[in-house]
Amino acid sequence: MRTTNVFVVAAALAVQPCMAQTMVPNLDESGPRGDIARAERVRAAARFDALDLDKDGFLSREEVAKGGGYLADSFDRKDANKDGRLSWEEYLGHNRWPK
Repeated sequence: MRTTNVFVVAAALAVQPCMAQTMVPNLDESGPRGDIARAERVRAAARFDALDLDKDGFLSREEVAKGGGYLADSFDRKDANKDGRLSWEEYLGHNRWPK
């Protein structure tokens, strides 16, 4: 029984990275998934724009720190190219929704 549980957990963890990219719906998708994606993109863009105090199209560590929360705590992990600022794609964690 224990071996089966370990196998199931290992299999789930192995599949998870593959699913992460494909679970983000396209904006042109029809039906509820597309509706949710479009609404979430609007919400994310509003949050990004509110945090972007100098309106340069990027979020600096200082701008993110003023907003606090999870994003401030995960800034280094989300800054994929390590340039000290978050682009729209880095903020979202994917590049499927243009700004």
